[in-house]
Amino acid sequence: MGRGPVVVAVVSLLVLGWAGWGWVGDRLDREAAREQGCPSGQAVLRVAVTPSVEQPVRAAANRWNARPTVVDDHCVRVNVSSVDSAQAFAGLTGQWNTRELGDRPDVWLPESSLWTDRLAAVDDALLAAAPESVATSPVVLAAPQPAAGVLDRSAAFRWADLAALTTDTSGWTRFGEPGWGRLTVAVPTPLTNPASALAVQTTLIGVAQESPVTQGVLARPPVSAALLALAQSQPADVPDATRAALATLGDTENMADSPFGAVPALEVDLYRRNLGTDGRPAAKHALSEVVAKGPTPVADFPLVSLACGESGPTQVEAADEFRKYLQEPAQQRDFAHAGLRATTVTDRPAPAPGMTWGEIVPGAAKSDANTSQRIATTWSTAVEGGGIVTIMVDVSRTMGDDGGGGRSKLDWVKDALNNYADYTVSGSVGLWPFSHALNKSKPYVVAVPTGPVANRRASVHSAVTALTPNGGTDLYESVVAGYRSAVQGFVPGKRNQLIVITDGGSDGAMSLSQAKSSIRRTAEKDKPVPINVIAIGHDTDRDALRDLATSTGGRLSPLADAQGIVAALGQAVTARD
Repeated sequence: MGRGPVVVAVVSLLVLGWAGWGWVGDRLDREAAREQGCPSGQAVLRVAVTPSVEQPVRAAANRWNARPTVVDDHCVRVNVSSVDSAQAFAGLTGQWNTRELGDRPDVWLPESSLWTDRLAAVDDALLAAAPESVATSPVVLAAPQPAAGVLDRSAAFRWADLAALTTDTSGWTRFGEPGWGRLTVAVPTPLTNPASALAVQTTLIGVAQESPVTQGVLARPPVSAALLALAQSQPADVPDATRAALATLGDTENMADSPFGAVPALEVDLYRRNLGTDGRPAAKHALSEVVAKGPTPVADFPLVSLACGESGPTQVEAADEFRKYLQEPAQQRDFAHAGLRATTVTDRPAPAPGMTWGEIVPGAAKSDANTSQRIATTWSTAVEGGGIVTIMVDVSRTMGDDGGGGRSKLDWVKDALNNYADYTVSGSVGLWPFSHALNKSKPYVVAVPTGPVANRRASVHSAVTALTPNGGTDLYESVVAGYRSAVQGFVPGKRNQLIVITDGGSDGAMSLSQAKSSIRRTAEKDKPVPINVIAIGHDTDRDALRDLATSTGGRLSPLADAQGIVAALGQAVTARD
């Protein structure tokens, strides 16, 4: 056969192939993939998942990779990595540490859209598409079997009753168990534990009789009082993470000696803890799940495509196809067998000690990102007594420029500062505006000296109202002065920190290297003061600001515009080293 007929045949096949591809639209045709090959070569879809769902997602990825899968003319291979959601969030909103976390992902699958909501609140440009659930897991109460029996039968446990139960001085006596002492429920920090955040929000829904809890609802005295009561009823030494709290409770020999009586947990995490498939040895005593009788919060395990430097249209399209693949019956069955709840699949794993897989009552809607952050901040200051926070605010001329949503950067910052002063219940706060020659010979003003927030709310509000953009930035001299003051006023036993909000640049005489040298000379080993920098806009010198922050043990939080400042400030004041 001559070359002409071969070329014609090849062209004909390609035309037919493309016609077929157009007919199926965006759906993946794996048979066509085998025949057509990869005209544009290979592509990798990097998927970071919470450990709770790693097993079924990795199994699905192995099946996906075993068959040629073409997306946008690329053969796409899915690489799955397991990353704790709090670490992933910190990396996505700051600097991704490839040495600790692996390659920056194209796709993220955390436990709850609480995480993706927070990511969007900081910078919605980080999300390349809307998140969509691929599995679910209800929040249950995990308790030793004797306590679970009491809560399930005698108490008929409802999340709405949680605050009342834990503040009742009669404790377990009201249920006929005087030897057990107080009825305590350990709630690890809602900031980094979705089960805690969802449980607290649902408790407040029960108090407010309104769903979801908004910032307006949270401001109502009965609701805010219930939040503080629940936070202040926490037992001593509650572990930071739900998994650690489950491990502690599972090692308890009897209720009288237990450090706490129960802990909110995702059903899948309780299942994995009892079997010891979560990276720790199996529990000495399997904990029992208590499924609430009333409205129950549910973690929705959203898959979201990310917009990052190496991601492109191929990764976004491939992420959508992989999400659809995970929602197919075969993969949903894997989720069900891993202890999650899946659509159209009612299979349950066996063995499953302590699990009942009880029916849940829907109706507990989660709060928006800013309300969730406010709850977490209020909780943190109530439980830990609050930190020592000095906030330095750039009031240079450029802070009057557009900050998003038709408002200036400084207007957004002022809202965030006023909100923080209103909902912080303990700890200390100070406010220093800075810009070139703001105070004659100094580029800064101590508008509110750092001290107990309860005595400074009115002063903060007055100082915030007076903030106006003017002059140059003069960043480094101001930060050095703020750092020196924070070290001199260091309060032992508290988290002392300096938060700097700026849109970048420095018009002063001091350089970055001079600032770092001055900070090193001022620093004292037993008085750690991290500088956490919130950088607004893409024009900031992020490398320099990151260098300044990390040299003190702090971190940089870059924002695309000022609309993310409420979330960024809340995260900065509640973050832990």
